[in-house]
Amino acid sequence: MKNVLKAWLKKNQLTPDPNDYTASVVSNGSVGVDQIIAEIIADGIELKSETILNALNRFNSKAASMALSGYNVNTGLVYMRPVIKGPFYGKTWNPEVNSVYISITQGVALRTAVAETTVEILGEQADPLEIYSITDQTTGKTDGNLTKGRNAEIKGSYLKIVGDNEACGITLVNTSTQEATKLAATDIVLNEPSRLLIFVPATLNDGEYELTVATQYSGSSKLLAQPRSVTFSQSIVIMPAEPVVR
Repeated sequence: MKNVLKAWLKKNQLTPDPNDYTASVVSNGSVGVDQIIAEIIADGIELKSETILNALNRFNSKAASMALSGYNVNTGLVYMRPVIKGPFYGKTWNPEVNSVYISITQGVALRTAVAETTVEILGEQADPLEIYSITDQTTGKTDGNLTKGRNAEIKGSYLKIVGDNEACGITLVNTSTQEATKLAATDIVLNEPSRLLIFVPATLNDGEYELTVATQYSGSSKLLAQPRSVTFSQSIVIMPAEPVVR
């Protein structure tokens, strides 16, 4: 069965071309291991969920162990390769400067699934709430990597965080654990309709997150009755700050 992604078209506010649009995928939410296993069982496999989970955990543990033992690991879905980061001053390992990183790229199974995926355009989205880009103020990059304990800039439209509804604010959801972290009001350093400057909590665990902005801002002094929200189309990866080399 082919996969279908539904998407809305949005005008690209970063270019002056009136015919320049970007596609925003309609999110069906996030799923974890338990939900995936439930889908597998629903497909008719004659195994208990505990058995599948045990095998999956063993597979993940062994794949990680082999990758961190120097192997290039091809799981079919992804290809993992160990990388050592940081300069080697004095030709010795320094944990303050050097670190281990696993580079992950698409495997054959994932590329095949992508090739068999079609996109259904639903039309132009009217909702003005939009996130155009997120920039790590430490590195200046917009690749989705954010340095914890440092500032990040969110650009978009109708982003100003206002309203008494408890949903209003900026939330980061860990895609692996589904744990949600809502930024404190004091972590929103600048709060403007087209620009938010936030402090990325140093207490966040390293990993991949979804960033969502929810607000009752309407563009006027009258607030929306209910908050509207937007989730950034790109995954956010929380990374530790690089140590200062003196």
